[in-house]
Amino acid sequence: MWHKSKKSTFLLVAILAFTMIMTACSGNEKNNGNQAGESASNEQSSQPAGEQPAKEVTLSYTIWDMIQQPAMEAIAKEFTEQHPNIKVKVEVIPWGDYWTKMSAAAPAGTLPDVFWMHGGQFIKYATGGFLEPITDKVQAGIIDLNNYASNLGSIYTLDGQNYGVPKDFDTIGLAYNKELFDQAGVPYPDDTWDYNKLAEVAKKLSHPDKGIYGFAAKLDTQVGYWNDMLANGGYILNEDMSKSGYDDPASIEALKFRYQMVLDKASPTHQQLTDTDSTEMFKSGKLAMIFEGSWRNVDIDSSEIIHGKWNWAPLPKGKVKRGNIINGLGNTMSAAGKNKQEAGLFLEFLGSKRAAEITAEMGAAIPAFKDTQAAWVKSKPDLNLQVFIDQASDAVPYPSGSKSYPVWFAKESEIMSQAWGGAISIEEGAKKVAEMMNQAIAETK
Repeated sequence: MWHKSKKSTFLLVAILAFTMIMTACSGNEKNNGNQAGESASNEQSSQPAGEQPAKEVTLSYTIWDMIQQPAMEAIAKEFTEQHPNIKVKVEVIPWGDYWTKMSAAAPAGTLPDVFWMHGGQFIKYATGGFLEPITDKVQAGIIDLNNYASNLGSIYTLDGQNYGVPKDFDTIGLAYNKELFDQAGVPYPDDTWDYNKLAEVAKKLSHPDKGIYGFAAKLDTQVGYWNDMLANGGYILNEDMSKSGYDDPASIEALKFRYQMVLDKASPTHQQLTDTDSTEMFKSGKLAMIFEGSWRNVDIDSSEIIHGKWNWAPLPKGKVKRGNIINGLGNTMSAAGKNKQEAGLFLEFLGSKRAAEITAEMGAAIPAFKDTQAAWVKSKPDLNLQVFIDQASDAVPYPSGSKSYPVWFAKESEIMSQAWGGAISIEEGAKKVAEMMNQAIAETK
């Protein structure tokens, strides 16, 4: 009896112990299940059902101006704050190497995700199929080309397709060294000046024996004689871009007028300006006046030699009008990019009013977005930056909107450099350019 009772008691204790262990195990499993359930519930609350977590992406954004790099990085940073999964790496390739590298990257399918585009290069990249069209974004109203000044959106349009978002625009101004004017007792340039006044003062301020010249009458198109030709009543291309205007009498007269300043020693020679960039000469105090683009504003003002001693004036008036070339840079996407959706989002932000405000506030460039230019003008209150805005309404677009442009522009400087170097006459050079341009136009129709 005792043995049986003892055995029963032992079994009862064992059963009770087993039950407690199982209960404890069951409780632990239940707790673990609750934690897993809570974790799953939290995960679902932050991630909509059916969607995968956004992938981490780093976009390449390539530009050619180191001066604008801080502003572009500020724009990229603000974009990433809105899209934490998309990082943007801003890369700078100097202008002198930019298109060489892009030309190699395009056929290899290795263009940056997003990159700066110039009106003079656009046709080549669009016709080559290297740019991703953004026509769907334009048609859907995601990108509204009416938001940009001076019809800049039309620059990056070809055969009914849109490829670029306007970034900024630029016009040309007359930069002058106040110190050299003061030393000569000559009043500063203003909006009453014409080309005769420009030549007269340039000659008066020139001291070749000291290496100082009144004006840089250099061989240049956008910041040079294209403006002269327009002001004198000539033209670069006619309205439908079917004929060159270089052989127009008014164009030839304007080219001769500019070159005469070299002959009069009111300007450095072609060789001198080839050896040393005219803007660098101006920054070092060796030039009293230059035509220059608004994009060089920060660069010039960074010179310790000339800082506080210079300013801007409008270009002089010609026989017919005040000539000026306007151009606009754009942001474009690679057609071969691996992250097109993310690049598209970044492109939209680059074209936004906020990105334009950052560009303006940091003084990087004149933003293309309407009604954001005032901040750029105020970015350098001691300089008369308003001249660039005022000249925009009457300026003529950079003449790159035809398929012939890449052909004739590459050859233009080869011919005109012969004239500026004295190997052929200015008139002969202009007529040769016109013949070459007309042939290029005919062959690319």
